[in-house]
Amino acid sequence: MNYDALPTPTSKPEATDFLQTLLNKNLRVGTTDGRMFWGSFKCTDSDCNLVLQHTYEYRPPSLAQLQEAAAQDDEAQKGKVVMDMTSRYLGLVVVPGKYITKIEVEEFASQLKDTLSERKQHQPTQSKMNVEIS
Repeated sequence: MNYDALPTPTSKPEATDFLQTLLNKNLRVGTTDGRMFWGSFKCTDSDCNLVLQHTYEYRPPSLAQLQEAAAQDDEAQKGKVVMDMTSRYLGLVVVPGKYITKIEVEEFASQLKDTLSERKQHQPTQSKMNVEIS
């Protein structure tokens, strides 16, 4: 689901209601330094800071790691190097709003059944929500 496709809340109560539908859902939050945080949405504030619970941080490989993998990999001759992101468990975190570049909401079929009637009035249901912040 794309935020652009949803009606823009025109009042504080509408915005609050929208945020309440996201409570306790898993969010994937991208940041300006390339990291991604995956955790359960607990709250936000007027500065768009997000509090996530049971959070994992994912980091892209460093340039040195990419070069080392390219030197060892036969596929590098074809211009492809595939590496996993490194991860670690952080627990409860605050992601500063000024560093957020993208937010995705993870929804499963069991979650969609509960909110299907609410969302039909906005747009057909999809499995993720993308938010691009400029």
